Amino acid sequence: MSEHRRREPPQANAGPAQEPVERGLSDRVRRAMAAGLEAASRSKDDLLRAAGTEIGVWLEHLDVQNELAKVLTKMVVEVKAEIRFRPREDGSLGAEVKSDVKTLPADKP
Repeated sequence: MSEHRRREPPQANAGPAQEPVERGLSDRVRRAMAAGLEAASRSKDDLLRAAGTEIGVWLEHLDVQNELAKVLTKMVVEVKAEIRFRPREDGSLGAEVKSDVKTLPADKP
């Protein structure tokens, strides 16, 4: 017959020998977390730097003026504006502006 021994649960005051072990473990966990966060931050910075470089190269080769001209030649922009000048209580002149803007395809003016 084997003898079964019942383990006692650890007590809150397990003694001075256990405190350094727990403190050492929490230091290791803290250092591991700090190292993980630092690596993640470096990875994020590297990714953003690479993306920024690629976008910069793309923008350098983009002819914005030509692309904008292509878009604008394919549409009609109709702007109607109404401006009323009225005196304010302090005696200065104030403007009330109402506007309406419509964009239409160039083939349907």
